[in-house]
Amino acid sequence: MIWHQVNVAFPEPLYQQFVRLVPAGERTKFLTGLAENGLRQIRLQQALNHTYGAWAKSKHPELKRGARAYVRGLRRGRRLKT
Repeated sequence: MIWHQVNVAFPEPLYQQFVRLVPAGERTKFLTGLAENGLRQIRLQQALNHTYGAWAKSKHPELKRGARAYVRGLRRGRRLKT
């Protein structure tokens, strides 16, 4: 894996806590973990924004009586007649 170095500026109080609480050999792992979690949250928010309204009632009239009733109807239609 290729690594890139990034310079990040911290306000003094935050920097002091960071240096005091995160051991020198663990700082890169700590910050990359934070970045991964933050990026995951951004991707999730983007996906939610992109799909907002996808299940609007106007787009899915078959769900007028609710998803449960719709699924029950589907299941009833698939039962084998004996």
